Amino acid sequence: MRDTAPARTGLLRRWWPLGAAVLVGTLAGLAFSLVREPVYTADAYVVAVPADRSDTARAVDFAQTYARVATQPEILALALDDASPPPGPDPGLLPRGTSPDTGVPAASVPESSVERLRRAVQASASPDAPLVGLSASAPGPRQAADRANAVATALITYANYQAVNTRVRLVRFTKALPPASPSSPPPAVGAALGATGGVLVGALVCLTVPVRSSASCGRPRTAPARPATRKVTVRVRPAEREAALGEVRA
Repeated sequence: MRDTAPARTGLLRRWWPLGAAVLVGTLAGLAFSLVREPVYTADAYVVAVPADRSDTARAVDFAQTYARVATQPEILALALDDASPPPGPDPGLLPRGTSPDTGVPAASVPESSVERLRRAVQASASPDAPLVGLSASAPGPRQAADRANAVATALITYANYQAVNTRVRLVRFTKALPPASPSSPPPAVGAALGATGGVLVGALVCLTVPVRSSASCGRPRTAPARPATRKVTVRVRPAEREAALGEVRA
Protein backbone atom coordinates (compact mmCIF):
# COMPACT_ATOMS: atom_id res chain seq x y z
CA MET A 1 0.00 0.00 0.00
CA ARG A 2 1.42 3.37 -1.01
CA ASP A 3 2.23 5.76 1.82
CA THR A 4 0.20 9.02 1.40
CA ALA A 5 1.74 10.79 4.41
CA PRO A 6 4.24 12.81 2.31
CA ALA A 7 1.45 13.93 -0.02
CA ARG A 8 -0.71 15.02 2.90
CA THR A 9 2.24 16.84 4.43
CA GLY A 10 2.89 18.62 1.14
CA LEU A 11 -0.72 19.77 0.82
CA LEU A 12 -0.69 21.01 4.41
CA ARG A 13 2.51 22.93 3.87
CA ARG A 14 1.16 24.55 0.73
CA TRP A 15 -2.38 25.44 1.81
CA TRP A 16 -2.01 26.27 5.51
CA PRO A 17 -1.91 30.05 4.75
CA LEU A 18 -5.38 29.74 3.22
CA GLY A 19 -6.88 28.22 6.37
CA ALA A 20 -5.13 30.75 8.59
CA ALA A 21 -6.30 33.66 6.44
CA VAL A 22 -9.92 32.43 6.47
CA LEU A 23 -9.85 32.06 10.25
CA VAL A 24 -8.32 35.49 10.81
CA GLY A 25 -10.71 37.14 8.32
CA THR A 26 -13.76 35.53 9.93
CA LEU A 27 -12.74 36.63 13.42
CA ALA A 28 -11.90 40.14 12.23
CA GLY A 29 -15.25 40.55 10.42
CA LEU A 30 -17.15 39.24 13.43
CA ALA A 31 -15.28 41.50 15.85
CA PHE A 32 -15.84 44.55 13.64
CA SER A 33 -19.58 43.85 13.43
CA LEU A 34 -19.84 43.46 17.20
CA VAL A 35 -17.78 46.53 18.07
CA ARG A 36 -19.29 48.87 15.48
CA GLU A 37 -22.41 50.68 16.66
CA PRO A 38 -25.61 49.90 14.74
CA VAL A 39 -26.80 52.26 12.02
CA TYR A 40 -30.47 53.03 11.43
CA THR A 41 -31.88 54.52 8.24
CA ALA A 42 -35.17 56.41 7.83
CA ASP A 43 -36.76 57.65 4.60
CA ALA A 44 -38.96 60.66 3.93
CA TYR A 45 -40.51 61.68 0.60
CA VAL A 46 -41.67 64.98 -0.83
CA VAL A 47 -43.48 65.57 -4.11
CA ALA A 48 -43.18 68.50 -6.52
CA VAL A 49 -46.47 70.18 -7.45
CA PRO A 50 -46.46 72.66 -10.39
CA ALA A 51 -48.71 75.71 -10.49
CA ASP A 52 -50.11 74.33 -13.72
CA ARG A 53 -51.25 70.84 -12.75
CA SER A 54 -50.95 69.63 -16.33
CA ASP A 55 -47.25 70.54 -16.56
CA THR A 56 -45.93 67.29 -15.09
CA ALA A 57 -42.66 67.45 -17.04
CA ARG A 58 -41.75 70.68 -15.27
CA ALA A 59 -42.49 69.08 -11.92
CA VAL A 60 -40.25 66.09 -12.74
CA ASP A 61 -37.42 68.39 -13.78
CA PHE A 62 -37.62 70.43 -10.60
CA ALA A 63 -37.87 67.31 -8.46
CA GLN A 64 -34.53 66.16 -9.86
CA THR A 65 -33.11 69.64 -9.32
CA TYR A 66 -34.19 69.75 -5.69
CA ALA A 67 -32.74 66.25 -5.16
CA ARG A 68 -29.35 67.62 -6.26
CA VAL A 69 -29.47 70.64 -3.94
CA ALA A 70 -31.02 68.88 -0.93
CA THR A 71 -27.62 68.34 0.69
CA GLN A 72 -26.32 71.86 0.14
CA PRO A 73 -25.01 73.62 3.28
CA GLU A 74 -27.72 76.29 3.32
CA ILE A 75 -30.54 73.75 3.32
CA LEU A 76 -28.83 71.54 5.90
CA ALA A 77 -28.19 74.57 8.09
CA LEU A 78 -31.86 75.38 7.83
CA ALA A 79 -32.68 71.83 8.89
CA LEU A 80 -30.36 72.05 11.89
CA ASP A 81 -31.42 75.54 12.89
CA ASP A 82 -35.11 74.79 12.37
CA ALA A 83 -35.62 78.30 10.96
CA SER A 84 -38.28 79.28 8.49
CA PRO A 85 -37.82 82.11 5.97
CA PRO A 86 -40.43 84.84 5.91
CA PRO A 87 -43.02 84.61 3.14
CA GLY A 88 -42.53 86.75 0.09
CA PRO A 89 -39.86 86.93 -2.58
CA ASP A 90 -38.47 90.38 -1.66
CA PRO A 91 -35.00 89.94 -0.09
CA GLY A 92 -35.26 93.40 1.40
CA LEU A 93 -37.88 92.14 3.85
CA LEU A 94 -35.46 89.58 5.31
CA PRO A 95 -33.72 90.31 8.62
CA ARG A 96 -30.20 91.66 8.42
CA GLY A 97 -27.52 88.97 8.43
CA THR A 98 -29.64 86.33 6.69
CA SER A 99 -29.19 84.60 3.36
CA PRO A 100 -31.31 86.14 0.58
CA ASP A 101 -31.90 82.67 -0.90
CA THR A 102 -33.13 80.68 2.08
CA GLY A 103 -33.52 83.13 4.94
CA VAL A 104 -31.12 81.10 7.09
CA PRO A 105 -29.23 83.24 9.63
CA ALA A 106 -25.62 83.54 8.56
CA ALA A 107 -23.16 81.36 10.56
CA SER A 108 -25.96 80.24 12.86
CA VAL A 109 -24.94 76.57 12.66
CA PRO A 110 -21.39 75.24 13.12
CA GLU A 111 -19.83 73.95 9.93
CA SER A 112 -18.92 70.65 11.57
CA SER A 113 -22.58 69.93 12.33
CA VAL A 114 -23.57 70.67 8.73
CA GLU A 115 -20.83 68.37 7.44
CA ARG A 116 -21.91 65.53 9.73
CA LEU A 117 -25.49 65.91 8.56
CA ARG A 118 -24.36 65.99 4.92
CA ARG A 119 -22.57 62.66 5.33
CA ALA A 120 -25.66 61.15 6.94
CA VAL A 121 -28.23 62.29 4.35
CA GLN A 122 -28.76 61.11 0.78
CA ALA A 123 -31.29 62.47 -1.70
CA SER A 124 -32.63 60.89 -4.87
CA ALA A 125 -35.34 61.60 -7.42
CA SER A 126 -37.48 59.36 -9.56
CA PRO A 127 -36.72 59.69 -13.30
CA ASP A 128 -40.40 59.58 -14.31
CA ALA A 129 -42.24 60.97 -11.28
CA PRO A 130 -41.98 64.30 -9.39
CA LEU A 131 -40.89 62.52 -6.20
CA VAL A 132 -37.84 63.30 -4.06
CA GLY A 133 -36.59 60.72 -1.58
CA LEU A 134 -34.56 61.73 1.48
CA SER A 135 -32.70 59.03 3.38
CA ALA A 136 -30.98 59.77 6.70
CA SER A 137 -28.85 57.47 8.84
CA ALA A 138 -28.03 57.76 12.55
CA PRO A 139 -26.96 55.59 15.51
CA GLY A 140 -30.55 55.55 16.82
CA PRO A 141 -33.91 55.01 15.10
CA ARG A 142 -35.52 58.18 16.47
CA GLN A 143 -32.51 60.30 15.49
CA ALA A 144 -32.59 58.90 11.94
CA ALA A 145 -36.27 59.76 11.54
CA ASP A 146 -35.75 63.24 12.99
CA ARG A 147 -32.92 63.92 10.55
CA ALA A 148 -34.92 62.82 7.53
CA ASN A 149 -37.95 64.86 8.55
CA ALA A 150 -35.85 67.94 9.33
CA VAL A 151 -34.15 67.88 5.93
CA ALA A 152 -37.50 67.30 4.22
CA THR A 153 -39.00 70.27 6.05
CA ALA A 154 -36.02 72.46 5.17
CA LEU A 155 -36.19 71.46 1.51
CA ILE A 156 -39.93 72.17 1.40
CA THR A 157 -39.33 75.57 3.00
CA TYR A 158 -36.60 76.42 0.52
CA ALA A 159 -38.61 75.24 -2.52
CA ASN A 160 -41.78 77.04 -1.48
CA TYR A 161 -39.82 80.23 -0.86
CA GLN A 162 -38.58 79.99 -4.47
CA ALA A 163 -42.02 78.99 -5.84
CA VAL A 164 -42.80 82.55 -6.88
CA ASN A 165 -40.05 82.26 -9.49
CA THR A 166 -40.11 78.51 -10.23
CA ARG A 167 -43.90 78.05 -10.08
CA VAL A 168 -43.27 74.66 -8.46
CA ARG A 169 -43.94 73.85 -4.82
CA LEU A 170 -42.90 70.91 -2.70
CA VAL A 171 -45.39 69.05 -0.53
CA ARG A 172 -44.63 66.37 2.04
CA PHE A 173 -45.58 62.97 0.62
CA THR A 174 -44.67 60.64 3.51
CA LYS A 175 -43.12 61.32 6.89
CA ALA A 176 -40.12 59.34 8.10
CA LEU A 177 -40.81 56.93 10.97
CA PRO A 178 -38.26 55.35 13.31
CA PRO A 179 -37.06 52.08 11.72
CA ALA A 180 -37.66 48.87 13.62
CA SER A 181 -34.27 47.29 12.82
CA PRO A 182 -30.82 48.62 11.96
CA SER A 183 -29.71 48.85 8.35
CA SER A 184 -26.11 47.88 9.16
CA PRO A 185 -25.21 44.24 8.39
CA PRO A 186 -25.62 41.71 11.23
CA PRO A 187 -22.57 39.95 12.75
CA ALA A 188 -23.09 36.86 10.58
CA VAL A 189 -22.78 38.93 7.42
CA GLY A 190 -19.66 40.64 8.77
CA ALA A 191 -18.08 37.27 9.53
CA ALA A 192 -18.95 36.02 6.04
CA LEU A 193 -17.40 39.09 4.44
CA GLY A 194 -14.25 38.64 6.53
CA ALA A 195 -14.03 34.97 5.53
CA THR A 196 -14.38 35.92 1.87
CA GLY A 197 -11.53 38.38 2.16
CA GLY A 198 -9.47 35.72 3.93
CA VAL A 199 -10.06 33.26 1.08
CA LEU A 200 -8.84 35.79 -1.47
CA VAL A 201 -5.74 36.76 0.50
CA GLY A 202 -4.88 33.19 1.47
CA ALA A 203 -5.30 31.83 -2.05
CA LEU A 204 -3.12 34.61 -3.41
CA VAL A 205 -0.38 33.77 -0.91
CA CYS A 206 -0.59 30.05 -1.66
CA LEU A 207 -0.36 30.60 -5.41
CA THR A 208 2.55 33.03 -5.27
CA VAL A 209 4.84 31.30 -2.73
CA PRO A 210 6.97 28.61 -4.46
CA VAL A 211 6.84 25.15 -2.85
CA ARG A 212 8.22 21.72 -3.61
CA SER A 213 6.10 19.11 -5.28
CA SER A 214 4.03 16.85 -3.07
CA ALA A 215 6.10 13.75 -4.09
CA SER A 216 9.27 15.24 -2.63
CA CYS A 217 7.69 16.77 0.48
CA GLY A 218 8.90 15.21 3.71
CA ARG A 219 12.00 13.66 2.14
CA PRO A 220 15.50 14.90 3.02
CA ARG A 221 17.33 16.71 0.30
CA THR A 222 20.28 14.74 -1.11
CA ALA A 223 23.05 15.71 -3.47
CA PRO A 224 22.54 14.58 -7.06
CA ALA A 225 24.23 11.23 -7.81
CA ARG A 226 27.25 11.33 -10.04
CA PRO A 227 27.28 9.12 -13.12
CA ALA A 228 29.05 5.80 -12.51
CA THR A 229 32.42 5.26 -14.26
CA ARG A 230 33.53 1.91 -15.57
CA LYS A 231 37.11 0.71 -16.10
CA VAL A 232 37.87 -0.82 -19.46
CA THR A 233 40.91 -3.19 -19.78
CA VAL A 234 42.43 -3.70 -23.21
CA ARG A 235 44.69 -6.73 -23.66
CA VAL A 236 47.54 -6.46 -26.17
CA ARG A 237 49.36 -9.54 -27.52
CA PRO A 238 53.17 -9.70 -27.06
CA ALA A 239 53.78 -9.82 -30.83
CA GLU A 240 51.69 -6.74 -31.39
CA ARG A 241 53.47 -4.98 -28.51
CA GLU A 242 56.93 -5.75 -30.01
CA ALA A 243 55.83 -4.54 -33.40
CA ALA A 244 54.54 -1.32 -31.93
CA LEU A 245 57.75 -0.76 -29.97
CA GLY A 246 59.81 -1.40 -33.09
CA GLU A 247 57.88 1.21 -35.01
CA VAL A 248 58.39 3.70 -32.20
CA ARG A 249 62.17 3.02 -32.09
CA ALA A 250 62.48 3.33 -35.82
